Amino acid sequence: MRTLAAGGMPAEQARRESSSIYSAWFRYFLAYDPAPTLARVRCPVLALGGSKDLQVPSPLNLGAIRSALASNRDTTIAELPGLNHLFQTADKGLPSEYAFIEETLAPEMLNLVGRWVGARATAVRATAAVR
Repeated sequence: MRTLAAGGMPAEQARRESSSIYSAWFRYFLAYDPAPTLARVRCPVLALGGSKDLQVPSPLNLGAIRSALASNRDTTIAELPGLNHLFQTADKGLPSEYAFIEETLAPEMLNLVGRWVGARATAVRATAAVR
């Protein structure tokens, strides 16, 4: 008979998964502040978040990215309505839904990325033609 931890997870799996939160990498991950690094970025940046992303909530994270990139003249930041962490159209945004959503990536996200990249490629070609 298997022993279950709180929430119905097998006890051995719960021990393995909980031990990762004590690892050096996890402590570094929790303490890392990306803002100083982002403030030095000078290339074009496209930062996207899904409104139903429960792992990386858009309002908090996109706001922090916007602040950190304030000096970057070519920054595009957008929250995409109805999309989850994997940029799929989602009901609730729960990770347990991921495997049951047939859509790999939402068309509106792909279109936005395509337009963004296309606009920058056009600008680069135009700049190169002037030289």
